Amino acid sequence: MSRFISIGEAARTLGVSISTLRRCDAEGKLHANRTRS
Repeated sequence: MSRFISIGEAARTLGVSISTLRRCDAEGKLHANRTRS
């Protein structure tokens, strides 16, 4: 079973900013799953 976490929680866990995670997603360096809400 997968557990989804917020972008803020992911950023804190990885020690990067939310902007960095969004940029990595846009560049195809990671894959983000988005929920409807």
